[in-house]
Amino acid sequence: MKKQTKKIKRILFLLLCIGIGFLSASGKKVQASQEEPKAAECFLQRDGDGAEPETEERFLQRNGDGAEPRVEAEAERISLEKQMEDNRKRFFKEAGRQGIGKKQAEELFGRLLEDDIFQNGAMWMTGLRLEDIDGNGQMDMLVMVQEAEQIVFYGSGCLWFYMNEDTPYCFQEEDCPYYGSFDAFWGDVDNDENIEIVFSAQGSGCGAVGDSYKAIFKYKDHALKRMELPSDLEEDYDWGLTVDVIQEPAIDSYSAYCPYLDEILPFCRKNECPPSDTAHTVGGNARGFYNLSMAEYEGKNVLQASEYLYGEGGVADCVAIAQFLITWEEDGTPVVIKWWIEVNI
Repeated sequence: MKKQTKKIKRILFLLLCIGIGFLSASGKKVQASQEEPKAAECFLQRDGDGAEPETEERFLQRNGDGAEPRVEAEAERISLEKQMEDNRKRFFKEAGRQGIGKKQAEELFGRLLEDDIFQNGAMWMTGLRLEDIDGNGQMDMLVMVQEAEQIVFYGSGCLWFYMNEDTPYCFQEEDCPYYGSFDAFWGDVDNDENIEIVFSAQGSGCGAVGDSYKAIFKYKDHALKRMELPSDLEEDYDWGLTVDVIQEPAIDSYSAYCPYLDEILPFCRKNECPPSDTAHTVGGNARGFYNLSMAEYEGKNVLQASEYLYGEGGVADCVAIAQFLITWEEDGTPVVIKWWIEVNI
């Protein structure tokens, strides 16, 4: 009987010891769990910027927990890879359309990859011209790119010039549209034995002739430099010359006055409205120069540029087109050497 009593006491003692140990461990766990928020609070204080409070879950979502890539990052990677594949397809398709063989196209595309002009898929190709621009037997490239993630009508892209083995030149301008194709031609426009590249890109504007962004670049001594166009505007010099459309007292009689040249040219255009007793301004030019081309005048190359003229019916009422012949002096100053009016019948 005594033996059984001792055995029962030992068992109770062991159970008591186990219980004390368990309670001690639980206390430590509780204490630890109570201390963890303090560490998190310190982290929030360091990271706090007045925005929504950071939590461990939000922190891991933004930065990853090291176990596997975030879903957002994976989706972004796939999107960039898809855009790069689209750029590749567009390049080779357009190169083939312009008569470039596959081997040469691969070499040219390889240069673009080396320079990372597509920014690993962040930019998409919107235009391409492949030709020996300066006539030295080496292929040159004009490549237009635009931000791929969010299309912004103006200023969110670049026109890359690849001339021979020169360092590529990137033309960026906040007023230039990069989301569509572009037009370009080249030649010795100012007769100085250097090549000029005449570039234009159509914007999103409507009315008259829309809005056409223009720029001319001189390629000299393995470098590109932008040239000026004539204008009576101090800032937006490529928006052309102001022309006032004046309705004369005689029936169907108008005149165009250009303050820049201080010249007035008469023209006739059928008008169903009765004329007033005195001459008065009823319209003018809209959207500046457009339809740039190279012409010849008195045996020399010149740049020809058009301007849309509207009448008393508003911008939609095209009464005539003003034509200008432009050249440049040795110091780069643009000069209008002739202008005339073409009536829109």
